[in-house]
Amino acid sequence: MARAPRRTPEPRRGRGASPRATRARRQAPKVPLRQRLAAAVPGVLASLVAVVLVAGVIWLPRVLDQYPIRKVGVDGVTDVRRQQQVQTALAALVRDANYFSAPLEDIYQRAAGLSWVSDVSVRRQWPDTVKLTITEREPVAVWNESVLVSRNGEPFQALKQYDLTGLPRLNGPEQRLEAVMGFYHSMSKLLREVGLGIERMEVNARLTARLTLDNQMQVVVDRENYVGKLRRFTRLYRGVLSTDSRGVARVDLRYADGIAVTWRDQKA
Repeated sequence: MARAPRRTPEPRRGRGASPRATRARRQAPKVPLRQRLAAAVPGVLASLVAVVLVAGVIWLPRVLDQYPIRKVGVDGVTDVRRQQQVQTALAALVRDANYFSAPLEDIYQRAAGLSWVSDVSVRRQWPDTVKLTITEREPVAVWNESVLVSRNGEPFQALKQYDLTGLPRLNGPEQRLEAVMGFYHSMSKLLREVGLGIERMEVNARLTARLTLDNQMQVVVDRENYVGKLRRFTRLYRGVLSTDSRGVARVDLRYADGIAVTWRDQKA
């Protein structure tokens, strides 16, 4: 009977890595320098950003303090009283501001809130100025001795900010401002054709107007066909009344086909 071949016993390995593992480590490829640098870049950038932020927190306030707002420039405002009102209104907003931190939106809102301001734009002007360009409301009359009326018929509170010399005084029912302004513009246009202007206009609830003209003549006219009645008056004034030596004191136009004249000098 044949014997099975004897197996040669494997040599005993000592402790530690096997030769195969050692060879595998020795044969592992090295990571290229470019890849190692690329992997390190995010960390370096994060460190740089942190350094910049810390430096900014420490030094930025000192840098900004070198550019305080020293002036508020205002263009488009023609009266020193309104200029002063703008400066006073904005003083608190720019007192501690610098060129970069000036609150332009707040400045705009504060300036636009002034009753006589129609429009405003705001910008920075290097190195220490906030510049405003303002469009003012143009008053054309004083209404009930309490407010001004702009050219487009809007009332606004600014009696102390304007020179009222030469502005006509209009008086009437509070709720009838639009109608009174319509009368005023129409009548003014007709009277200017003969060199007359309106100094004062009082309108009652029935919209009968009593005018005081710039030559101190009094004119009374109701709303019924007031344009036709005033045209009749201007034709008569141009042809006869303006040259009459007695001088016209008062004219009543509330007649369908004529006018009533009161003379200054009844004896002439």
